[in-house]
Amino acid sequence: MRKIKFIISFLFVIFASLQLMEAEAATVENNFYGITDVQHDWKEYSTDINVFQTDSHDVTYWKNFMRYSRTCTISHEVKTIVYYCELHDHTKSETFLEDITHSVNHSH
Repeated sequence: MRKIKFIISFLFVIFASLQLMEAEAATVENNFYGITDVQHDWKEYSTDINVFQTDSHDVTYWKNFMRYSRTCTISHEVKTIVYYCELHDHTKSETFLEDITHSVNHSH
């Protein structure tokens, strides 16, 4: 039983050290190819606003003692901002949910 515990712990130490050596090799490789740890200079490149129809549901209401029903469509307004870094030629984007709109004014 001791031999099995020793072998398992020995293999664990070997595999853990291999992963550390791979991580160090990756950082040396990045510096070798000219990729540095300089901060990005993000500038807003474009802004886009889209409206998506996401769902619909039936709304019932009473008017003059009569029951009516209508279809309410739900739409989401999504804003996407794209940023660009000239130093590294990288892009990133952020997406925000701006508004949720119901076509019929009713209580949810």
